[in-house]
Amino acid sequence: MNLNIEIPVLDSERLILREHRYADFPAMCEMWADPEVTKYIDGKPRPVEDCWLKFLRATGFWAHLGYGYWIVENKETGEVAGEVGIGDFKRMLDPITPMPHEFGWAFRSSFHGQGVATEAVKTAMNWADKSLEGAELTCIIDPANAPSIRVAEKCGLREAARAKYHGGEVMVCRREQKRGD
Repeated sequence: MNLNIEIPVLDSERLILREHRYADFPAMCEMWADPEVTKYIDGKPRPVEDCWLKFLRATGFWAHLGYGYWIVENKETGEVAGEVGIGDFKRMLDPITPMPHEFGWAFRSSFHGQGVATEAVKTAMNWADKSLEGAELTCIIDPANAPSIRVAEKCGLREAARAKYHGGEVMVCRREQKRGD
């Protein structure tokens, strides 16, 4: 079965946002096994099996929703920096649901603190402004994750509520969608 998925390639000053490729899988496993990366997500490094499901989900979103996750590649070195994108995770947050245009990002710890996440999220949001016109963009963040909160704020996502998720509290941030050209 050929789904004929066309995942847009986006670029910014330092980054290329592109489809997931099988060759990216080892870098993604390394990232998701890093306790620094998972510290505020659920605190648990991911085994290879879970990484594989996350990897496949990235393409599945595109196939079924017309949006999804991109690999973030360093333009200069070609190195995989992380991933960024939009998903519909069917989360059941108490008391907030649904969140069909939920932004998410994760970056290898070697790219932390360099503005890469902000640059990638802004690039993906520019695409969303044109392609998902009128959609409200959201994200959830652990309230202790100051670096991700700064990224969200720089990208126009503001705390709108607190919700319970998997036994803990998360900030639900929202940004009203800008109208495309």
